[in-house]
Amino acid sequence: MDPPMLSEEDSYEGESLSTVETVHALHVLHVALDKLGLVGATRVDPQLQAAALAQSVGEEITQMLAEQRKLEDQYVALVAEQPQLRNLPNKNKLYENQKAVHTTAEQLRLGTQALVRNLKASPGVSENMAKVAVQRQALQQLLHHCTAQLLASQTCPVLAEYVEGVEKHDLETQATIERERITSAAVKQLKAEIKDEKSKHEEQMRRAGQALAELNGQQKAVALGGSSKARYREAQVGAANECARRLESNGLSELQDQIAVLQQQLDIDQQVQEAGSAYSQKVQAWLREENLEWGSRIDADVAAKEKDTEAVKQERQRDLIKLKDMKEKHEKETSLKAERDSMAKDAADREAADQILRERQAAAALRIQAVWRGYLARHGGKGKGKGKGKMAKKPSKKKK
Repeated sequence: MDPPMLSEEDSYEGESLSTVETVHALHVLHVALDKLGLVGATRVDPQLQAAALAQSVGEEITQMLAEQRKLEDQYVALVAEQPQLRNLPNKNKLYENQKAVHTTAEQLRLGTQALVRNLKASPGVSENMAKVAVQRQALQQLLHHCTAQLLASQTCPVLAEYVEGVEKHDLETQATIERERITSAAVKQLKAEIKDEKSKHEEQMRRAGQALAELNGQQKAVALGGSSKARYREAQVGAANECARRLESNGLSELQDQIAVLQQQLDIDQQVQEAGSAYSQKVQAWLREENLEWGSRIDADVAAKEKDTEAVKQERQRDLIKLKDMKEKHEKETSLKAERDSMAKDAADREAADQILRERQAAAALRIQAVWRGYLARHGGKGKGKGKGKMAKKPSKKKK
């Protein structure tokens, strides 16, 4: 299908994509553009493509042609029976034959239209390649427009606008189909009315013929006595019949003109419906292809992201294990440091206590020495000449 041509003034209000989503979308669009460029540069043999197309649609067209030939044979047989049926006194079989002829002709017309639609849906190779080239160029323009909008505002409203256009076209197609249905019903109703008018006209003509025959009999009966009166009456009846025929012919001509106008409208609506149906089918096919392609890409991206997530989870698990080991080492080092600090503090406390003890001992020794010297100074003279034993030697030892 042909993507819609959008101008720079097209506006769309939507949520902006994130930076990661924008980069990913731009990458996907560039890849698609590269593939479209590769497809445009690829050359396909027209004969091979024609053979493939003929093989795909040949069976269906052959079947439709066989049905058409069967209906044509049936139509020819029914038309050939009409001369014999007209000579029969009972006209019911003739009427049934005419109805069958009308039904067969309608079936032939519908079959021919279906065959034409099928042939239009399967164009020639050159036309198909040209149409594919035009659609590819339109798709490239759409993707370039999407890329420009993503770079400008991190949004891509062109796809939404395109979908809205497709929905609008579908609604218009449905409305056209509804109008065609109403027009067909009106044509059928007009045909039925024409048929009723025709039957009424034939009945009136038959009655007029009977009346004319009666008048002819009466004219013959009164020919001798009232020829002028009979001629007058005959002229009057003829004028009345001629007036009725003219009125009926005028009504029939107007109805035929209306039927022609309605038939023309019906043909136009039918052509529009066929074009809309073909366009809708192409749009649906393109959307299905796009859905499948985007689905596969999304699955691939999800698988890649899941793989990356699993790798991140494994790395996080390893980091948690390392963190746990580091915490244990830190706690152990902290406890060892606390023990070392406690031991150092205890040693410092013992050293301080020892220093205080040594100072107290030195002060006590000095005090004892001072007391002893004072004692010796006070009692030094009294002890001379007495006790040459141990008491005499003690001062000398204390001096040392």
